[in-house]
Amino acid sequence: MPGSHTAVNTFGPHVSVPAAPAPAPVSDAPAVKISVDNNHCALYAICQQEAPAVFDLGADGRLRYDTAPDPAHTPAVRQAARCCPMQAITLTTRETR
Repeated sequence: MPGSHTAVNTFGPHVSVPAAPAPAPVSDAPAVKISVDNNHCALYAICQQEAPAVFDLGADGRLRYDTAPDPAHTPAVRQAARCCPMQAITLTTRETR
């Protein structure tokens, strides 16, 4: 039976349990534009931990980031902005075409 697994109950018969549905893809997330205030950024790299596909703290100590990331990254980017201890990340909604 595809899409299910068998649970073994030591006190009774085997039971087939339907598999949990896959989470819906985040396709309705709004696109955002990112800016980082370099005067406030202390290079803690928490943004990189939260959204590694968007933020990168290079070996040279410079923060690199995608100013207009794919909308699929919006939840992670929002979390990175919330977690920034210096509040150096600003997000604005942008139009996608």
